Amino acid sequence: MYQAAMLVSLVLLLLQYREVSCEVNPNVIPANMSQTITANVTATFQKTFMFLLDQTKPVRIIAQAQNVSPSNPLIVSARQILGVTSFTIPLNDQGYQVYNQVARTLCPQWDYPASTGNRFMAIDVSSSDSYKREFQIRADYVDNFDLIEGRVISANVTPSKPMYFRYKFHSGNKAPVLVKVQGDDETCATISVQTSYCPIHDMVYDIEYDGMFQSMTTLAAITVTPNFSSRKDFVVVVVVHPTNYQCEHLGHEFLDVIKNAGNSTDKKDRLELRKSQFNNGKKVMITVESSMSYREYIFPTLITIGLLLIIYLLAYVGTILETEKFIRGFNIDFEYNTIEEDTESGEVAAEPAPQKPRTGSLSNDYGAIRKHRRQNTHDSIGSADYCEDINDVAEIRRTKVELTVADLSYHSNDYKYRLYQWNLIPIAIFYALPVIQLVAGIQLLVHYTGNQNICYYNYLCSRPLGVLQQFNNIFSNVGYVLLGVLFLLIVKHRDSRYQAVIREKPILGKKYGLPQHNGIYYSVGFSLVMEGVLSASYHVCPTGYNFQFDSTFMYLMAGLLMLKIYQLRHPDVNPHAYTAYIFLSLNILIEVVGVYTVQSRYFWILFAMFYIVATLYFTSHMYYMGVISVDCGIFTRITLFFRNELFNSPKPLYMDRFVFLVLVLTLNFSAAILGVIFMPSDFPSFLLAVFLINLLAYFAYYVLMKFINGEYPYPITVFCGFLTMVTWVCALYFYFSTVTNWQLPAAKSRQKNRYCLLLDFYDNHDIWHIISSMALFFGFVTVLTLDDHLLNKPRNEIKVF
Repeated sequence: MYQAAMLVSLVLLLLQYREVSCEVNPNVIPANMSQTITANVTATFQKTFMFLLDQTKPVRIIAQAQNVSPSNPLIVSARQILGVTSFTIPLNDQGYQVYNQVARTLCPQWDYPASTGNRFMAIDVSSSDSYKREFQIRADYVDNFDLIEGRVISANVTPSKPMYFRYKFHSGNKAPVLVKVQGDDETCATISVQTSYCPIHDMVYDIEYDGMFQSMTTLAAITVTPNFSSRKDFVVVVVVHPTNYQCEHLGHEFLDVIKNAGNSTDKKDRLELRKSQFNNGKKVMITVESSMSYREYIFPTLITIGLLLIIYLLAYVGTILETEKFIRGFNIDFEYNTIEEDTESGEVAAEPAPQKPRTGSLSNDYGAIRKHRRQNTHDSIGSADYCEDINDVAEIRRTKVELTVADLSYHSNDYKYRLYQWNLIPIAIFYALPVIQLVAGIQLLVHYTGNQNICYYNYLCSRPLGVLQQFNNIFSNVGYVLLGVLFLLIVKHRDSRYQAVIREKPILGKKYGLPQHNGIYYSVGFSLVMEGVLSASYHVCPTGYNFQFDSTFMYLMAGLLMLKIYQLRHPDVNPHAYTAYIFLSLNILIEVVGVYTVQSRYFWILFAMFYIVATLYFTSHMYYMGVISVDCGIFTRITLFFRNELFNSPKPLYMDRFVFLVLVLTLNFSAAILGVIFMPSDFPSFLLAVFLINLLAYFAYYVLMKFINGEYPYPITVFCGFLTMVTWVCALYFYFSTVTNWQLPAAKSRQKNRYCLLLDFYDNHDIWHIISSMALFFGFVTVLTLDDHLLNKPRNEIKVF
C-alpha cells in the first residue's frame, strides 16, 4: 500500500514538472520523516524530496548548508496541499547577518479534508550556483504543539529558527485568556498572536502583518478573546531579532556602525564585532492562563460604586449636620443687635475711609508705606516708592502693617469669582473633545493594526471590553467624576443655605466671617470631574506624548486651590479669572513644548528664566498685596524691593510674609536650577510637582499662621485633614509602585508589568486612581471648612496673613 501511494505521488510530481525546461533534471526522492538527508544541488540539478504524512501533527523542517553565500543561496520550498513555505540558506537579515541553519514550522493543514486520504509534502531544494553545494535537511513532527492552560512550554528560538504553537478555546468558553511569554535574558524578540489560517507569518519581516504583536525582552503578555478567530483558536509566534534595536529604540547610528565595520580590512575583527552585536537566540517559556469573563467584571465595578456611594451617604449626612452648624455660626445676637441700633433702616453704615496721608507724614496705622529715611532722602526708597500710583484709599489700606479681612474685602464682588466657573466650562469642553477624538482614533489604530507597542498598558492585568484594551484602567477613574460631583453638591448646599441667611440679615454677609465666594470651589469641583474624564481618555492609550491629558486638570486644581486659599483673606487682591486661566494655559503650553524638547539644554535654560521671573513677580505681588502693577516698570520695582528689604532695611516691613516668601523663593529657585542641571526626562511630572509643592507650602503656611493667631478649626476640618493625609500616603505608595513606564521602550516597560492586585481587576495604578480621588475630595472639604469657625467673628478682627 505504501509503495502504491509513493508511485502515485511520483507520477503526480512528474506531471507537475512537465513544463520545466529540459536543462533542469528533476530528481524526485522518497524520504522518511525524522530522517536526516544529505545531498547536493547545482544550478541545473535540483532535488525534490517526497514525504508521506501519516499524522495530523504540524511538521517542522530544518535545513543547513556550508559554503553558500547570500549572492548564490540555496532555495528551499516546502509544498503542501494548501500552501508553500519558502526560505533561503543562508538566511540573510537585511544584509547585516547571515544564518547557515534555518528551521521553519509548516502551516498545519487543518482545512484539508481527512476523507481525501493520505497527505503528501514535497520539499524542493535548488540553487543558482554552477558548483555543487552540499546541504542537509530533515523533517519532524512537532510534539507539544498545542498549548494547555496552566502548562508551561519551553522553546529555544533563534533569528533563523522561529517557532509557534496553537491554543484552542474550550467549547462554550467565553472568557478571554492571557498568553504570557517569559525570556531568560533581555535578547529582543517579537511575540505575535495570529489566527491559525495559512500562511502563518513567522519571520522578522512579516510577523507584524497579521494579528497582535509585542516586542519583548523578558516578558510579553497578550490577552486574547474567543471571538479573535472564527475557529476559536489562535497561534502564538515567537521570533528573535538579530539585534536589540527593536526593543531598545536605538537610532540609526547603531546600524551605521555595523555597516562601517564591513569596510575593515581585518576580517577576523569584523566577525568578532558582529558576534558581539548580534543575538544568537533565547529560551522562552509560554503559558496560557485563564482571565476574567465580562460577566465577572460586574462584581469589582459594583464594589467600587458601592464604596463611593457609602462616601456619598456619609458626606451627605455630614454636610447636613455641618451646614447647620455652619449656619448657627451666625447666631451672634449681641453684635447684630448693636449694629441694628445704629442702622434702624437696615442699611449698613459705611466704614469711614482713612484720609490720604500727606507726603512725608504717614500715620502709624499705615507705617508699612513709610519711607525708610536715610541721610540722603533723595535716595531713600520705601514701599510707597515702588508703587507711585498708590493714590486711592483701597491701595493705601492694603499696605498697613496690621491688616484685617475688612481692609481687603471692600471691593469684594461675587460676580468676579463666578467667572471662574463659567469660564472653565467652555475651556473644558473645547479641550476635552479633541482629546477624546484623538485617543479614540489611536485605540482604533491599535485594534486594527495589532501593534501593542504603541500603548503602555499593564498587560498582565489587562481587562478588555470591546475595542478598549484596558477597561479597568479607564473605569477606575470613576472616583474622580463621582466625588467631583459630590463636592459640587456640597458647595451648592452650603451656598444655598448661606444665601438664605444673608437675605434675611444682609449685615452678616458684609461684616462677619470671611467673604463666601464659591466660584473657585465650583471650578475646583468641576476640575475634579474633568480630571476623571481626561485621565480615562489618557488611559485609553497611555503614552508619553499624551500624558498631558492626564495632568492638565491636575495643574488647574493645584493652581485654583492656591488661588482659593489666598482669596480667603485677600478677596480684593485675588486675580481675575481671565488672568488666572491665561497663566495656567501658558503653563500647559510650556508643558507641551517640554514633552518634545525635554532633552534640550536650551529649553531648560529658557524655562528656568521664565520660572524665576514668574516666581519673583508672584512673591512681590503677595508681599505688597497686589499694589505692584504689571507694566514696563515691574522689573525695576522688583529690584528695588529686594534691594530695600534685604539690604537697606534693618527689618522687613512684613516679617511673617517675608520669611515665608524667602522660603518660597529658595524652594522654587532650587527647583529651577536642579531642572537645568539634571534635565528630568518626565517634564510634565516635574512641572506638576512644582505646582503641588507650592500648594503644600502655602497651605502649611496658612494653617500655621491660623494657629499662631489663635484660630482653631472645627473637628470636621481636622478629621478631613487627617483622612487627606492618610489617603495621600496610601495613594502615593501605589503611585510609585509603577507597573509601566513610558519613559522606557515598550519592551522594557513590560518588565514592570504585574498581576492585578485587588479583586483580580485593579492593578497598582487603578488603586492609585481610586484612593487619590478620595484624597483630593477630602482635601477639598478640608479647605472648604477650614475657616467655618470664623463666621461669628467680625471681619475687622480677622487678621490677614
